Amino acid sequence: MIKRFFKTTCLVWLSFVTIGKAQQINNDFVEGEIYVKLKPNFIRRGLVKLTNDVNIQSEIPIINGIVEKSNSKIEDASNPYFFSKNDEIKDVFRIKLDNEIAIEQVLKDLKEDPSVEYVERIRKREIISVPSDTLYSQQWFLDKIKAPDAWDVNPGVQDIIVAVVDNAFDITHPDLAANLVTGYDVGDNDADPTPPDASFSHGTHVAGIVAAVNNNITGIASAGNNRVKVMPIKGTTNAGGNRAITHGYEGVAYAVNQGAKIISLSWGGAGFSQLEQDVINDAYANGVMVIAAAGNEGNSILQYPAAYEHVVAVASLDIDDGLSSFSSYGAYVDISAPGRGILSTIPFNTYASFNGTSMATPLVSACAAYLRACFPTLSGDSLETILKITSDNIDNENPTRLGMVGTGRVNLLKAVACKGANLFAEQPTISPTNYLCEGDSALFDINAVSSESFEWFKDGLSVSNTKSFYAKADGTYKLVRTLGSCIVESDELKIIYNEVFTSKPSVTDLTTFYCDSQNNFVVASQSGTPANAFGPKEAIYTGLPVGFDGFLKSGDYPTVNVSGIAGLIDSVSISITWQKKDGGTHDNCDIPDGGGTAFNEEVSFSIVSPEGVEVDLVHTSDYGRGTASSGMVTTVFNVNGAGLVGDPLPSSGSFKAAGDLSVYEDKVPVGVWTLIANDDATLDPLCVSGFSVTIKTKQPAGSPTVKWFSDESLGTLLSVNDTLTVPTTTVGIQDYYAVAEVPGLCLGPVAKATVEIKTIPDIYAYPISGLYVNSNEIDALIKGSGISSNFNESGTTVSGNDKNNQPYSYNISSTAPQISPITLCATESYLLFGLGCNGTIEWKYNGIIKYGDGVVLNNVSPPLNVTATCLQDWSCPALVNIPFNFLEATTPLTLESTLIESSEQNYYGSPISSSQLIKENSDINYTAPNSISLNPGFESKLNTNFKAEIGNCPN
Repeated sequence: MIKRFFKTTCLVWLSFVTIGKAQQINNDFVEGEIYVKLKPNFIRRGLVKLTNDVNIQSEIPIINGIVEKSNSKIEDASNPYFFSKNDEIKDVFRIKLDNEIAIEQVLKDLKEDPSVEYVERIRKREIISVPSDTLYSQQWFLDKIKAPDAWDVNPGVQDIIVAVVDNAFDITHPDLAANLVTGYDVGDNDADPTPPDASFSHGTHVAGIVAAVNNNITGIASAGNNRVKVMPIKGTTNAGGNRAITHGYEGVAYAVNQGAKIISLSWGGAGFSQLEQDVINDAYANGVMVIAAAGNEGNSILQYPAAYEHVVAVASLDIDDGLSSFSSYGAYVDISAPGRGILSTIPFNTYASFNGTSMATPLVSACAAYLRACFPTLSGDSLETILKITSDNIDNENPTRLGMVGTGRVNLLKAVACKGANLFAEQPTISPTNYLCEGDSALFDINAVSSESFEWFKDGLSVSNTKSFYAKADGTYKLVRTLGSCIVESDELKIIYNEVFTSKPSVTDLTTFYCDSQNNFVVASQSGTPANAFGPKEAIYTGLPVGFDGFLKSGDYPTVNVSGIAGLIDSVSISITWQKKDGGTHDNCDIPDGGGTAFNEEVSFSIVSPEGVEVDLVHTSDYGRGTASSGMVTTVFNVNGAGLVGDPLPSSGSFKAAGDLSVYEDKVPVGVWTLIANDDATLDPLCVSGFSVTIKTKQPAGSPTVKWFSDESLGTLLSVNDTLTVPTTTVGIQDYYAVAEVPGLCLGPVAKATVEIKTIPDIYAYPISGLYVNSNEIDALIKGSGISSNFNESGTTVSGNDKNNQPYSYNISSTAPQISPITLCATESYLLFGLGCNGTIEWKYNGIIKYGDGVVLNNVSPPLNVTATCLQDWSCPALVNIPFNFLEATTPLTLESTLIESSEQNYYGSPISSSQLIKENSDINYTAPNSISLNPGFESKLNTNFKAEIGNCPN
């Protein structure tokens, strides 16, 4: 598994050595010793080597010459990885100088020589183990991880070897010897890994946790249950002290060369080494699973080798599953295991309980090996995945360390049982996509393997116990499946909201007559797609410059938040503005460049998407070393640029990413993108001052469309068309709702189209006193036929044919007409006329019947009820007795009508209740003695003069 972190300097053992003393970071190096790796062209090939011995004059004359120029001499030299098939570590030399004082100058001179790929001091790695005050008589930790239950479920089918690299091993211990294979002492370069004295107890204790002999009526048991054997590899010298691991990585390489597939490392400390990472990489490339202690610092400072890529890092837990007070923690931790009060073997032929991540680590190693003993074809990655997936969640026991103790506590029973049940064969899916518009839903589903049970969680809360379910809310989902002793928790599944919406359509309102089959539609026009909805969209980093040096950094990795773009990714481009300087550290990006050699090969970049997919942009050593800094450059990485070929110097331009950016295609674009920058050696910082991500998404095929709905909640779909044909057989006002739809975008704002279906006849009234026409013109109007009217801000014009079939057109008033009901405080004469009738209108009031387009009512004294019926041929059910009412001012008044633009009308009532629509440029007054209620639906448009007052009719 790949890890990306800041890396500091120094390594230590990961268990306690002095009672009550916590692990301390050892900042010392192995005195006078360095690693040097020459470039391939400067390696003498053709030598057949059987040992690590080096002829200084014939094999490394270049190194020797540089050392002598630095006023030092090579006291001893070895080729510790000579047996490796991997040139990355095979060509590394271990050099011992006679002059510690001159070592810094030697390092500087070697680093600047073009024949040297890298040079670094050898870090002193130490063990950290502390015997407990009480010798525990019970191995509580075996029950805690369900080891005995796992043995019952599956006894294993093949023995598995775990290489333990440590300080020494009591290979004759009666509770250990039967489960040991031949080992080696790489520290003293001999075949005897035994301890020189009892103080070298750490390795024996670790080995006992991995593979103490079970069922021998002696001492203790181990999680390996006799299926796990230990290859003891001594990584310290007899003369070097019982804490120092001076040859740990030589031990790792030896174990790989001997065919071990699991290596357990209970030591380490802070500080990155390229050679060490190369050794780990070689192990991983050879299918070896490396498991290492997270550290006993009681903080989150990265510890190595645990924090290296391709290493499983183990934290320590107490009996209550709480993180041990001494244990290191952090995002680099992969899993946890019991590490306090762990009883195991020590020299000579005895036992003790130790505390430390040194103890938790071999417990995980034993679990990994036993799992492989049950299923021998499992790879190291598969072992890691299964152990992590089946670990017990311990978040409740560690609320202040969420995400810092790995996936949980190792559970051997669940690991063995779940692999046997084959629940890993199926993983949950989301369809049609996890990129939803709010209100849409996605189907979470999984194929059942057996009769397992299912429980889905959203943000930690249970939401379903079915095999599949539909989810609408954005958030993080997980599936927990249970089958017998097997409990499997899925990876996180995310629903992310698409937050790009279509534009609001422009719609037309409609006013038409009852049963009109011609003027019966509303129209929506829309652009649908906002500008640049599918990109290109650039998100720019606005934070401070960040310095990187020797895997340290001056601030957080730069991030940008991509938003406001629709669809799934088509292409991604990453721009980085940076400079590799000479001199200084990660905190010195504000000082001028030193002017010396630019070690550009130390630079690496990668990009991490919102869904956690990481792609390399620049690998370490892609750039070549320069005689001076290339200055500030802006490099743009995409799929079409030129590759970094031939170790070029940094320059501005467009380049092909080292990894495959096309893996982002069809992924979700929105969210946080993180630039991972690293500089893998000290004293020459990488300074990043700018960073941006530019994304183009795929615009789905298909044209924008309009959808019409019957209600604002978009419940009932009426039509998918710019034009909506509406029914005209119901008198009154009906609202219709239009929304633009564009593939890849969410439905945007809703537009409302109001349709008013008027009665036939549609009756209007004017006070006679306010008309511009005389009695003859009124007579022509009411006795004629085919009347029509135009209402606007200039007044009202009526047209038609008089009784002699002669056309007329009169401007009859400066205002729009009044509509029913009319409330009167005194008698007044009115002209009524009806529109929309293709025949004669029959008027009835007070027992009187008249015919014509209109009627004059003299001295109206309320209440008066007038009805009108259009005598025509109907294609719909006929409308009869359309009412028009004159009311007394004291009548309870309910207003639900829509007024014409530029209306003038006074309403009196006792009380008044209104949901009326008052259109533009109108002058409307409500007067009531006690109560006026404006109800939902009431609206007064712009440029209206509306007044509501408590009062009575004017005298």
